[in-house]
Amino acid sequence: MAEIAAATPVPALDLIEQRSSTRKFADAPITDDQRAAVLHAATRAPSAGAMMMYSIIDIQKQETLDRLSVLCDNQPFIAKAKWALIFVVDYCKWIDLFEHVGCFTDEFVQKTGRSPRRACGLGDFAIAAQDAVIAAQTAVIAAEAVGLGSCYIGDIVENAEEVSGLLGLPAHTMPLSMLVFGVPHKERPATPHPIENLVMSERYRRADAETMDAQIAEMDAMFRPHATEAGARVVDIYTRKHTSDFMVEMNRSMERWFGNWGAIEEE
Repeated sequence: MAEIAAATPVPALDLIEQRSSTRKFADAPITDDQRAAVLHAATRAPSAGAMMMYSIIDIQKQETLDRLSVLCDNQPFIAKAKWALIFVVDYCKWIDLFEHVGCFTDEFVQKTGRSPRRACGLGDFAIAAQDAVIAAQTAVIAAEAVGLGSCYIGDIVENAEEVSGLLGLPAHTMPLSMLVFGVPHKERPATPHPIENLVMSERYRRADAETMDAQIAEMDAMFRPHATEAGARVVDIYTRKHTSDFMVEMNRSMERWFGNWGAIEEE
């Protein structure tokens, strides 16, 4: 990996504190060294059993970015990014490896007493999804360290049939996260993050009325300071996110992706 050194190195905790999603990019190229640093960092992320149960699809072609901007809830800024990485939850590679070394043969079954298992379930998904998201966030911090801004695109799970065709995704895969990258158009202040009712000691604690009121006050102060009624931020999330058309599509597509995840391919 090419060595990357920022002109003034920034401590990791400062990078995390200062980071904000970037949706407007300067007309400046991403260098090969910056790409290499981000991709290398992603491969260094923690992984269950070092199984690396994710694949990264590197998107640089403009026509692919253009199509993704439409499929991901019609967001034009995606097409204006210089680079995208799609983090695919991937057990296909392990099913292929099991097949390749003979784990499904009659001889192996007789030798080990283990019946062939050609599909994967929700337990496999849980650990693979953690692998993929950890790798994505590691890439985000690396990007910040080398002067790139990024933005998560959760809408990559929408329009499952078209996305699957565009990316050539086989059974036992799901595109869980997408990141777009570029040089930020300008510096942005860090997005505020509410902390009320976030960290719980020892066990889960269901919020009481006093706690929820504090939560609402914090969110309104951060995101709806001019609102005339308490709870404006909560109502906004309910109408703009929870009951939105895109969430209907996202839920539909996730059902399709889970079907793809647990599929048993014909021999």
